[in-house]
Amino acid sequence: MQKTTQTGRITSIEPMGTWSNGQATFNKFRVGFANGDILSFLAKDEFKKNVGDDITYEKNPQFGTGKVIYDKPSFTPPTQKTVDTQEKIVRQSMLKAAVDFHSSNHAKTEQQVLQTAQIFIDFVNQ
Repeated sequence: MQKTTQTGRITSIEPMGTWSNGQATFNKFRVGFANGDILSFLAKDEFKKNVGDDITYEKNPQFGTGKVIYDKPSFTPPTQKTVDTQEKIVRQSMLKAAVDFHSSNHAKTEQQVLQTAQIFIDFVNQ
């Protein structure tokens, strides 16, 4: 018999002691559903659902067991830096490069350094 995934409303939850696999001990619960299923569930602590809850579960008819299926949180990739942030990084980097470029010539004005920085920015953004 194959495992199946179902949705059902919990009608009863009965503690049934503990069960150990040799590495960890779990609390065992007999859970009844409105559709007539009565399955054994294991939990590390208390059973996380309540009577009246609708849940999705995986049913293993061969062993009379069930496993709660939780919705997986959707993965949201880290947001990329906005274009404004990228532009600011380029501007700051090119200003530093212009300052370094003119550092040996103390006669340059701030305006000349900024003009050089703009030339560098334009080059990078081509």
